[in-house]
Amino acid sequence: MPRLAEGEFALVREHLDQAIRSPTDPVRWGSGMTDLDFSILCAETAAQTRDAAGLAEHVPLAEEGARRLHHRLYLGMAERAKGVGLLLAGQAGAAIVCHNQAADIFQTLGTRWQLGQTLMARAEAQVSIGDHAAARADWSQAAALFEALGAVPAARQARKSFATLD
Repeated sequence: MPRLAEGEFALVREHLDQAIRSPTDPVRWGSGMTDLDFSILCAETAAQTRDAAGLAEHVPLAEEGARRLHHRLYLGMAERAKGVGLLLAGQAGAAIVCHNQAADIFQTLGTRWQLGQTLMARAEAQVSIGDHAAARADWSQAAALFEALGAVPAARQARKSFATLD
């Protein structure tokens, strides 16, 4: 997971692809990854790399599993990934709805990193419909969340995105 936080999504995808092709021994690793864990990681990686095919493959599985198991964190992550896929498909309004749902979940859970990531994604959708004021507000809030967490690269990216609208 640290690689996800660092933004090395291409490397993570290579590892996930290798994991799919390799037999696993959960006892050797200490615990087994569930299908839901795997679907969420793949959906998150696809969202970060803007991989429409990966999103189409993994988001429905992640969303269904999260709903079935009432896993709120994973449901928020699946909603955010679905929003990224919708934006890639040119459906910015629907993407914003998904991001709003994810943001509500993360706000309730108090997961500031996830909320910041969702605000970043929602801001992109807002820009695509011309709502620059809302995008600025989301990027500003995301930067503040990331700074409070000490996530300097993420805060820098939020501020850089904010500045592109000036």
